[in-house]
Amino acid sequence: MKEKKIGILGGAFNPPHLAHLKMAQKAMKLLKLDKIIFMPCGLPALPKKDLACAKDRLEMVKLLVKPYPKFLVSDYEIKKSKKGKKSYTIDTIKYLKRKYKNVKLFWIIGEDSFYDIIRGKWKESPKLFDLATFVVFKRKNSKKLPKKYQKKAKELLKKVIYIKDFHLPISSTEIRKRIREGKSIKNLVPKEILTYLKNSCLYLKRTSQK
Repeated sequence: MKEKKIGILGGAFNPPHLAHLKMAQKAMKLLKLDKIIFMPCGLPALPKKDLACAKDRLEMVKLLVKPYPKFLVSDYEIKKSKKGKKSYTIDTIKYLKRKYKNVKLFWIIGEDSFYDIIRGKWKESPKLFDLATFVVFKRKNSKKLPKKYQKKAKELLKKVIYIKDFHLPISSTEIRKRIREGKSIKNLVPKEILTYLKNSCLYLKRTSQK
């Protein structure tokens, strides 16, 4: 049986936006993936500002991927959060490897998350690259790593697929800021998510998921 190739796009999706979609489409085409699973986190291991409740974020991710049959959504990490358990990438990868047999996993992240791994902020970070192939999207305005991490970065770059030619200047932080300021986000999210945000009044005030 031919080994299947599955991409995983994890994150807070706070809210999900067109750059998330474009990243998935780029990875799908470049790596010839069979499908991509969007994995919204439940209780993030690293602190997140203005985090909407898991239910809202999950619903918005479902709206994001609805037109794309090869894009799926998993609530695995969100279900864990209901038991008070934090989301750790290494645990999710191990879960997916148990669930899917004869599969090669590609974990899709932005360069800022890759830098967090280099800094050792992710649980059992040295083991991550042995369990899945990491696909790192370059950020246009990424801050440079301090010198003490540059040697480690050079070594880890040999283990990842580094995608440089992707520049879509959209961030969830900017979207939340624009919502609070009453500015348009029409070209930053699909119209279904725009409608959801308007109806739910999310991000109009600074909030934090409990």
